[in-house]
Amino acid sequence: MVSCWYCNSELPESSQYCPTCGHSQTDRSSSPLFGVVDPVTGVWNSKFINALVGQEANRAVRYHRPLSVLVVELDHAEHIHKELEQIQVEGLLREIAERLGQSIRDTDTVAFLDAEGPPHFAIVLPETDDRGATLAADKIRRSIASHDFSTTGNWQRITVSCGAATIGVLAKNYEEAGLMNRREYTGNLVHEAFQALETGRSAGTNRTSVVAYRN
Repeated sequence: MVSCWYCNSELPESSQYCPTCGHSQTDRSSSPLFGVVDPVTGVWNSKFINALVGQEANRAVRYHRPLSVLVVELDHAEHIHKELEQIQVEGLLREIAERLGQSIRDTDTVAFLDAEGPPHFAIVLPETDDRGATLAADKIRRSIASHDFSTTGNWQRITVSCGAATIGVLAKNYEEAGLMNRREYTGNLVHEAFQALETGRSAGTNRTSVVAYRN
């Protein structure tokens, strides 16, 4: 155990953020982000990403713009957890988060989800239709599969599977009465991306599955 430089609370040596005050343990000039940052991976958490998705989905529908959300799942997570120590698992998750951040655009947002079962990440892709979501997911899968996770013993090579949910845009010649008064999107893109992931899982690992909603 070590002590937080800001509030002196005890925390594991591997912690990137203090769970008490939220300050980064590597950047002492940072502002506290307690409550919206995952303390293990250092990326946004479920609370933040769900709020962001709701906001972006409403904007996408109101202004007739595409939006996609990816859910990325670690394949063979049960076996990985059995073979690795907790500190190795946390290191692996941080490496995955870093790899995901390197695989997406500056305008995209990655988060770690508080979900049961295998570790999951979510990625919000503004201005991205179902085809773009598929390309982004495939790029992510290749990036993870080709990376050497050298700190994880026998699991130096891992794969992930992706589920994507998309709010698409109808053809430009589509006429809709009262376009500006369209009802806001009331679905849950993160939940729908999970469903797409479940659908694709039956076909095996290291795959991408996409569902689309047209506004």
